[in-house]
Amino acid sequence: MSAEPKTWDDDVRIGVPTVGRAPGLPEPVGRTPHTIDELGDASLLELRPGETELGRPPQVPADLSPLSPEDVAKLRLLDEEQAARDLAEAEILLASDPTGLGWLGWFGTPLVFAFLLGMAGVFGLFFLNQTMTLLAALSTQPVWAQYVGYGGLGLFAFCVLYAALRFFVIYYHLQRNRQLRVKGVEELSKRTRLRWLAAAKSAEARARIEDYLKAFPMNTEKERKLLRSIGLTDEAQARLAVARVELLDHDKFASTPQWFARFRDGFQAELDTAAESRIRYWGSRIWVVTAVAPNAVVDSGATLFYTFSMLTDLCQIYNLRAGRTGTAVLLGRVFFNAYLAGQGTEWEKIAEDHYDQLFHEAMNVVGVGISSNLVGKLLGKIGAKATTGYLNRVLLIRLGRYSARLLRPVTKE
Repeated sequence: MSAEPKTWDDDVRIGVPTVGRAPGLPEPVGRTPHTIDELGDASLLELRPGETELGRPPQVPADLSPLSPEDVAKLRLLDEEQAARDLAEAEILLASDPTGLGWLGWFGTPLVFAFLLGMAGVFGLFFLNQTMTLLAALSTQPVWAQYVGYGGLGLFAFCVLYAALRFFVIYYHLQRNRQLRVKGVEELSKRTRLRWLAAAKSAEARARIEDYLKAFPMNTEKERKLLRSIGLTDEAQARLAVARVELLDHDKFASTPQWFARFRDGFQAELDTAAESRIRYWGSRIWVVTAVAPNAVVDSGATLFYTFSMLTDLCQIYNLRAGRTGTAVLLGRVFFNAYLAGQGTEWEKIAEDHYDQLFHEAMNVVGVGISSNLVGKLLGKIGAKATTGYLNRVLLIRLGRYSARLLRPVTKE
């Protein structure tokens, strides 16, 4: 009886199930299947390189091979370079050396120091020239007037030098300000790749400000007396003490941004209020003194005295000093303001002529003709002096507010 011919549907090697039959496995041709148990010893199985007991070589890409020591060192170097770039970016965004130059701060340090040297040189030449002119004028006066003039100039020079030396000594012993930028913290937190670094740097900045709070001088009666003398009243000091206790309590705040907000609104705001008060205090005095100053030497010297006194008070209020670039900017503007104050005598003559003409015409309009020229000249003189004094006040207040921005421990920008 002959066997029925096989079709493709009957071929079990295809492995495709047909009606009424499950797929089968192809039988090996020319050999009898054996198992490990049948052989009795697994060592009798000979496997070629790359084969497994499952009968299928592992699926590994041909170009995948173990890393060599050189490859591992190269990858480690790339990781370190990337981490260094991330750290530098975080440093720029979180903490910076405040200069107040904005985008010029990226390359403005050489320009700032050049400006400082230039203004110091110009002011020095101008002040020396005005001093020699004043001494020459004093030499033509009677002997008693010369003694009085020399004594007054000596006392005036001593006051200016004392204010400058006191500022530099106090400024040198203060801690340099590393201003924390809250906006940088928020920007860094938005970047997924740098969130871990933002958290680490924020914790570092918080620890630095906690050290600042602990070192703030209001623990002894002598320190509290000094704070009262520069505008921090007893009530303000009490609020500072309460805020400091809260900020040093690690369980008080749920997050670091809340802690920074409390520091800025509860502690730093009190310092800002006191700083604004001192700025206006010295601004009012420079207005009066430079308005009644008789010559350019007194104008420039008084500007230096009041400017250094104001900067000393601001540094003591914040208990910080600016960095190298910020210090150069401050000193450059100090000498620039002093030079402008000395040039005020030239502006006074122009302003006096305009005020004289204005008041003379106004009196003629209202029908006052008697002694109108004398009154017009007097009012013109007073108006010109008041105008130059007020300009010096504006310059001093602008410098003071700029200095306060440099000295703040935390800024929103």
